Parts: sequence; structure tokens; C-alpha cells
Amino acid sequence: MNLFGTDGIRGEVDLGSCGTREAIDALLEDRRLTVPLAWLAGQSLARTLDCEGASVVIGWDDRPGNPALVQAVKDAFCVAGWEVTLVGPCATPLVHHVLLNRSSTAGIMITASHNPVEDSGLKVFDEAGRKSTPALERSITRTMLDLAQEDHDLVHLLDGAVKPQASDVDVDEVHGAWLTARMDDFQTMFPDTGGTLIHDARAPLLLDLSRGSAIGWFPAWLEAKGLDVQEVSHEATAMNRHCGAGELSPGQRWTWAQASQEDHLLLRRVRQAPEGTLLAAALDGDGDRCLMLVAEADGPAVVDGDAMALRLLEAAAQDRPWTVAASIESDLALTSRASAMPHVQQVLETAVGDRWLSVALAEGSTAALPAVMGVEDSGHLVLPSRHEGGWSLVGDGAASLVAVLLAGLGRQGGVQATGGWKRRTSIAPSDRSRWTGSGPLADAVRSAVRTTLPDAKDVSSGGLEAEPNLLLVQGTLDGARFSFGVRNSGTQAKTSLSARTDDPRLEERMMALLQAVDDALRPALAPS
Repeated sequence: MNLFGTDGIRGEVDLGSCGTREAIDALLEDRRLTVPLAWLAGQSLARTLDCEGASVVIGWDDRPGNPALVQAVKDAFCVAGWEVTLVGPCATPLVHHVLLNRSSTAGIMITASHNPVEDSGLKVFDEAGRKSTPALERSITRTMLDLAQEDHDLVHLLDGAVKPQASDVDVDEVHGAWLTARMDDFQTMFPDTGGTLIHDARAPLLLDLSRGSAIGWFPAWLEAKGLDVQEVSHEATAMNRHCGAGELSPGQRWTWAQASQEDHLLLRRVRQAPEGTLLAAALDGDGDRCLMLVAEADGPAVVDGDAMALRLLEAAAQDRPWTVAASIESDLALTSRASAMPHVQQVLETAVGDRWLSVALAEGSTAALPAVMGVEDSGHLVLPSRHEGGWSLVGDGAASLVAVLLAGLGRQGGVQATGGWKRRTSIAPSDRSRWTGSGPLADAVRSAVRTTLPDAKDVSSGGLEAEPNLLLVQGTLDGARFSFGVRNSGTQAKTSLSARTDDPRLEERMMALLQAVDDALRPALAPS
């Protein structure tokens, strides 16, 4: 059993009183995240990684339930004798940065990323600043299950008296200084604009920070670098509510009239502009990814992580060999085009989740600052970052925006489509225990591929070690690459279907395959 999903533990916060056994059941059965569950997670991580002089860095975002969860996690580590550094309200990548700078043993970010503000969660980092691996998560889970069977005096955490937690870090200053240092490196990695943040438009670049911690420093930082920006999410009633990258999706388009009627603050603020104008950038609530909006002929459209990565690769310094990692949900045309670039030495495919981009890119690279890039179409861009003693890989929405502007994405017409076709749908609700990536249901998917695409060639199917319930069917059709994946969502009761091809002319046939697989699986996965 693993209580962790694709990116940590997540659930709807429930601050009611309960015991540790009930806390486990609440998460598993009702997706409720309680104070005792947060304490169990902190205590279990402390026991799993216990060492002499152990220390932990704890950060969080601005969710109403987080003060109680922060108090519980801090208490768990203090009881274990660990030194605790409270970063305070911050973006997830800053926990990674502070952890490395302080040579801490572990880090925890208390957030649910782009999920509704009523949710929260726990993201775990190891001493190298890497997000937790399934092996570490299973070890933590086993300890949590064992600890839940014992009696623990947690009354002081459940009496409703939440103590204010003072920050040990000046978040605005530290994150701003870190981004300034990274910008210096990005200028050599992506020299296309000569180190200038370019935005060719008659209006400011709209900035939607999902009412996250970046509001306190990022707009002023960009303006100090010569960029004209206007932040909109400060008008939101809560984090992630009608704002941010979490409410935007790759492939979305609107007419100008439709955008003006949307609840999303950013869409309501965009104004008609010449085709090709970069209109806006949006981070998610915990600041680790970025999506953008560009003006098309009829209205705004989402610029996803794949399109951002394509611009970076086209502007990348060609005096060094590059390695690119893309998840199994990225556009196949991106990886096809990357493979044809003379300065790209290797293109890798990974499981879903930015941690797997980091794992793939870190292997075998010993350069002082490696020429590597990881991408997910959801807006995660993983890029290298220097720290004392070496370098690390991290996804940071603010840094992603800076990198793509240095690469010329803000120039008129700087946004280019990757050129392929992709579509994701979900079977929800889904009894995820029935989908394992093998057995009769996997055979039904393969049969649907054979029936719907009888002329497909070089067809293979299998999974990835990092994603045990994944079934990935790949091959060629009319000389083009195609891929079809089925996997359980890491955080919700749904099973995701993903169809991709690097030739958009195959859209109709791939849509037929999506429908055939949906017809085969939906009745079998429907909860009883």
C-alpha cells in the first residue's frame, strides 16, 4: 500500500477530532486529510530518515486548513528530536532551495498544488532536494500504518488552539535572489534575446499568480528587470479560486466573447490583440508550474508546457549536447522535432510527474550546469539550478516564465504549436482497484487498438517501472507515431485515457480509438 499519489498525499482538510486509526481510514475511504494524519506523516518520515543531527525544512501555502497541519508536522519532528526550519508561506520550489542551502535531511511542503483551496497535502523531499520516490513513500506508509495502531497523545493538536508559526526565512528576498542567480545561467543556456526579457505588446503582460506567495515579490522582480506586468489574482477570493494555471488546460481555446464571460479572472481580463501576441502567464497555487495565453485570430489559447519547451529548444545554446525528458502525456511531435535537432543528443520518455523528469535527467550527468530540460504539458518545466556543492533539478513556475521570455517566447509570433495532436479523457468515478495495467482489461485495450487501427505497424505495449498500473500501447500509423496510455489518477478516483500522435491528420482515427477504449473500460470500472 502507498498513501501517496502522483505528487504527495492530498485530501480535503478535516480539522475535526479523530484518532490515528480513524485518520488512515478517513484518507483511504473519504479522501479526508486530518491533523493526526499530518502528524503521522511527519513522525514516520522522521523515523524513516533518522540520523544524527537530522533537520527538516517545512513550507506551506495559504490554505485555511494549513496552520493546523503545519503545527502537527512541526510537532512530529520536534518530538523526534529533529531541528526544524519553518520557511513560511512559499512556493514549493523554495523548500527544495532552502533544504539544499542548509544541507537539511528532508523537506516537507504542505500544499495541494492546483487543487481547490479546501484541500491540502504533503510533498516530501529527500536530502538531495528530490521529491520522494515510491520506495521512500512505501516505507513512510508502512511506518504510518504501524504508528496508527499505537496510542498517541495528540490532544494539544486537536483542541482548536492553533499557534501562529513564525517564519525563519525571508521568503520574498530569498526566492528573488535565487531567481536572479538562475537568470544569469539561463542567459547562457538560452541566448536568443541577449539576456533581455522581451514582451512585444502594446499592453502589459497579465500575470496570474493564483493568489499564491509569489504575489509578494514576483511582479516587482519582473518590473525591476524591465518587464511591464499587471497581476490579477490578488482580486481572487481565495487561492486557486477562479484563477491560476490549475483552472487552465492544454488545448483550451476561447473566442474573445467567451473569454469575457468566463469566471476565471485571467480570461476575463485579456483583451483582443494581434494574432501571435503573448497575453498572459499563470502559475499554479504552489508556484511550481506555468501556463500562458496567446492571442489567436478568434480569441485566446493556452500555451502549454510542450510549446514552451519547443521554444526553449529552438533557442538553446548549440555549443553543447542537450538531453530532453518528456512525460508520456507530452505531444509526440515535440519529441519527434527534438530528436531531429542537431544539438539534442538524447530524448527520454518518463512517467507522469515532474519527479520522474528529474530522475531521468539526473542520471549520468556530471556537468557543472548540464544542458538538460524536462517537460510536462501541464506546465512543469524542470531545469537545472546551481547550489553550493553542485547542481540540482527543479520545476519552478517563476523560473519557467523567465526562461521562456529569455528564449524569445514573448516576441510577436514567438509561440509556435508543437505540431502534433493529443487528447485526454477520464473515466470517473472509477474503481481504480480494477485497473492494474494487466489482465483481461489490458487485453481489452489491446484488442480495441487492433480493431480500430488494423493497419498499425510496429505495435508494442507495456508499462513503466515508475508507474505500475500504466498500459502504454505505441506504434506507427501511415508513417506517423502514435501512443495510447491508460493509467489511474494519482490523486482522484478516476482512470485517465491519453491518445497522442505526431501527425494531426490522424485525429479522427485516434478519437475513434479513444471512444472504443472508453466503451470497453467504462462499464468494467464503474463503482458497484
